[in-house]
Amino acid sequence: MKQFIFILTLLFTSILLSQELTLTGTIRAENTNETLSLAAVTVFDASADRLLGYAYSDENGKYSIRFNTTPFYVKVETLGYVTYKSAVFSETTEDKTLNISLKIDVSELDAVVILQKKRLIKMTGDKMIVDVDKSGIGAGNDALETLSKLPGMRLDKDENIIFRGDGNLQILIDGKPSLLSGDALKQFLKTMAGDNIKAVEIIANPSAKYDAAGTGGILNIRLKKPVYQGFTGNVYGSVGYAEFIKNSYGLNLYNQTEKWNVNAGVYYGYFESVNHRNVVQSISEPNLQTTLDQFNDWFPTSTSLTSKLGVSYTISKNATLGTSWNFNVYNSNEETEGRTNEFYNGNYERFTVLSNTLDENNKRLTGNLYYSYASDSLDTKFDAQINYATYKNTQDQTTINDYFNVSDNQPYRTSEIIRNDNPTNYTIVSSRVDYEKEISEAFRVETGAKYSYVSNRYNNMLFEREPNTNFEFDVNRSNELEYKESIGALYGIINYNKKNWSFQAGLRAEYIDYNATSITAGMSNTGDYLSLFPSFSINHNLDHNQFKFSYSRRIQRPRYLALNPFFEYVDTYNVEVGNPNLQPQFTHALDFTWVFKQRTSASLYAKFTTDLMDRIFNYDEATQITTMFMENIATSEDVGISFNTSVSPMKFWDIDFYGDFSYNHARSEVPDFRYDETGTNWYTTINQTFRLKNDWTIYWNSFYAGLGRNGNTVSKPSYDMSFRVKKFFFNEKLRLLFRADNIFKTSRWRSVTEQDNVRTDWTNRWEVRKFTLSLTYNFGSGKKKRVKAIDLRDEQRRL
Repeated sequence: MKQFIFILTLLFTSILLSQELTLTGTIRAENTNETLSLAAVTVFDASADRLLGYAYSDENGKYSIRFNTTPFYVKVETLGYVTYKSAVFSETTEDKTLNISLKIDVSELDAVVILQKKRLIKMTGDKMIVDVDKSGIGAGNDALETLSKLPGMRLDKDENIIFRGDGNLQILIDGKPSLLSGDALKQFLKTMAGDNIKAVEIIANPSAKYDAAGTGGILNIRLKKPVYQGFTGNVYGSVGYAEFIKNSYGLNLYNQTEKWNVNAGVYYGYFESVNHRNVVQSISEPNLQTTLDQFNDWFPTSTSLTSKLGVSYTISKNATLGTSWNFNVYNSNEETEGRTNEFYNGNYERFTVLSNTLDENNKRLTGNLYYSYASDSLDTKFDAQINYATYKNTQDQTTINDYFNVSDNQPYRTSEIIRNDNPTNYTIVSSRVDYEKEISEAFRVETGAKYSYVSNRYNNMLFEREPNTNFEFDVNRSNELEYKESIGALYGIINYNKKNWSFQAGLRAEYIDYNATSITAGMSNTGDYLSLFPSFSINHNLDHNQFKFSYSRRIQRPRYLALNPFFEYVDTYNVEVGNPNLQPQFTHALDFTWVFKQRTSASLYAKFTTDLMDRIFNYDEATQITTMFMENIATSEDVGISFNTSVSPMKFWDIDFYGDFSYNHARSEVPDFRYDETGTNWYTTINQTFRLKNDWTIYWNSFYAGLGRNGNTVSKPSYDMSFRVKKFFFNEKLRLLFRADNIFKTSRWRSVTEQDNVRTDWTNRWEVRKFTLSLTYNFGSGKKKRVKAIDLRDEQRRL
């Protein structure tokens, strides 16, 4: 014990006696004087070429690095700019300020100006950054389609984004949480043009500063901004065709003075599409094998009109005040044609013909007011924000089911005609403050608080009629639900940096109080609970290697409607019902990452989940109706490894490779729904870039998702390839892009779920072999500062 105390005393004495200095400054673009965020700033020992420290510039372009005093030099790297390397600075104990201007990454070859190599994927600390603009995957796509094409990402059968097999993700816009969740989030992403996305940051294991919700990590969407001073803007348009036509148009305007920054935009989209679904359900009973083979073709036609306005005012060089607002109107007319064939002991006996129409209209308004402060030396930062969102949605749906015998094509029962009116309204108000303070040369603390309030009103009115009669209101199958929730959160983080090591420990506390009231039934489900979410990380940096180990506790709360104990009609064979006793699931997440020369990375990750929420299929043999509901039925362990690297076989050819392999074990002890399953999943993508003469660029992207298992569900393999050709004109003011997506027509969601005596084989395929032509024209000259996005992530992700 005495030897241990002596070693600790010696260690801390050496730390206190060592002399350090702090290097601060601002990173700007040389041609525009615009500040640059996310630039990697590294400091090296000039005598040994050894890494002393590193940092990334914040959204104001500022950075701060603390390291042991020695002769040193500085390097700065960021996408699109030439790498900067300073002269050698002599040893000193005085803090130093170094402001750096970066040159655009261009060179002259055969009298033609071309872009030098810029990697599509870049590793920076705990983030993987994908350059969406350079890759061209955003042009002609909405944001949901764009995210699905990122390394390790895909969509499940319900168009939820999946990363490393987990769909519980947080979506941020320019570092601030997005507005919606569930179907509303998918709709929000569909109305955001991929042409407006510059890059996407993937954060696999967030710290205590972020909301604890989201076991799958964080996706931060970085929007484009202009690069010239004065007034500027761009206009774009695209037209695409697969099985149906689709087109989108947009206009962005920016203007900035010394004090004021204003940006505005308007976007319109028209989309016709189709989804082909085949669900085969097999039920094994004594002396009877029943098979329901269901085919559905869904034809949605939608229009979207979005407008935005952002204004910021620079109070001083250290403080900014701003506001941003976004308004969207979305209309959709959808038709579904389907047929279900019924087999009994292999004999084809009956079939049902489905006809469904749905008219959906919704309006969404989001806005915020924010204040940001950062001191000159970056030793103090303060951010405050108030956010507001309101969402109004109406759905009018009519479903007709006709039932026939195969032998004579005559009805064996009366047609079922159902109309479902489903108005939904919600309001969210959220506020938060974040504070960061440098206590000493080695220690920095962060703290903050957040409060949010959600009011959600959901009305499901079901009407039924027989042929040649009027609709009658069905009291027993209709329901009105009112949900109110408030969440208060506090967090604290301690950061310690010494030489090539950095340590971070944090704790977040979240208290939730909710009330779900069924106005129809006069029943209420109330509750409250306090949860603690610790996190920590250890970073070590060597000459060309970075190592990071991180841990965090995460939560996934039930969606609001999952608590509603009333039935929701899906079709004649399927209904959904909420579970008022559903509890949140908790996950312990660990991640160990190695990065080599910011080009290659490997991560070993693990997740251990309790009270896992899983969907249960309860089949009624008498009615042939399957009731679906969520229940805390399982625990799970997931362990995986992901690998990413960039190579350049030739000067004009770049290859980005991503691969992910995971092992999972899930078990349920719930009576009648027991299982104990293990399985593996793997996924890989290869993105290739060919830079040709005269500003021509070709992209070749491919993916393969292998056979995988999660719990009692097996996902089938899927693969496809896409190509893009890009060309610039008029000194890069005009960009032309042609895309061919999923040309093999093999991209689809295929899964098989087995539960007791029921097997469900599900195939879902959206449009494939889609061709898109897009044009973007930049005009004017100007610069804008980012206007912060709205902070309502966790509240809306469960709507």
